[in-house]
Amino acid sequence: MRKSIYPWAAGLLILSSSAGFAADAVATGPAPEAASSFNWSGAYVGAYAGGSFNRNQLRNLSGSTDVNLSPDGFTGGLLMGYNYQFDPVVVGVEAEFGYDGWKAGGDFLNSSFQTRHAESEGSYVGRIRARGGYAIDRLLLFAAGGVSFGRDKVTQSNPFSGASDTLAKDLTGWNVGIGAEYAFTSNWVGRLEYIHDSFGKQTYDFKDLTHGFANREVSLDENTVRVALEYKF
Repeated sequence: MRKSIYPWAAGLLILSSSAGFAADAVATGPAPEAASSFNWSGAYVGAYAGGSFNRNQLRNLSGSTDVNLSPDGFTGGLLMGYNYQFDPVVVGVEAEFGYDGWKAGGDFLNSSFQTRHAESEGSYVGRIRARGGYAIDRLLLFAAGGVSFGRDKVTQSNPFSGASDTLAKDLTGWNVGIGAEYAFTSNWVGRLEYIHDSFGKQTYDFKDLTHGFANREVSLDENTVRVALEYKF
């Protein structure tokens, strides 16, 4: 009788030991790895499109009334840049160039109180900007600022005779802006942003031209809202 009990006791001991070992293995096994966060470091290229909404003042310098314009239009172009991430801070630099199609016009009175017309028109815009932001995994909130380049073509005309003079100047100014980016995949990134450009004041010497319109001091401030799609390498 005693001999028949021993094998059963031994079997129970082995089973209980195996069960305890398995439980320990489950309890002390490696925890599953957490999903890695998105890394914003690297170069990228992209394209943007949006609208520009401006304040353009043509101030009289010699005998006619001021002209205050609010031109707006489509803007679009290409951009490229590089980011470096110091988790969670992201810094970078970006350059861009594109079409800037704003335009507006208005009437004014010359020194003889006769009606004349003035127009202001953009053509291109370029920017070089430094960027700094805060990354929340695939979302990047950023601010940017730097140097702006643009062109303002001003035309003054006599609507009765058809006579007109045109002057265009390449402008240099500064910009600031804020925006947000979201990485949809490891390579494709979408962006929404606002940019303010200020180009200061420039003197347009019309009196020396053929039809002798009044000289103008022209100031230009530009506000842009746009979206962009980027490919991150």
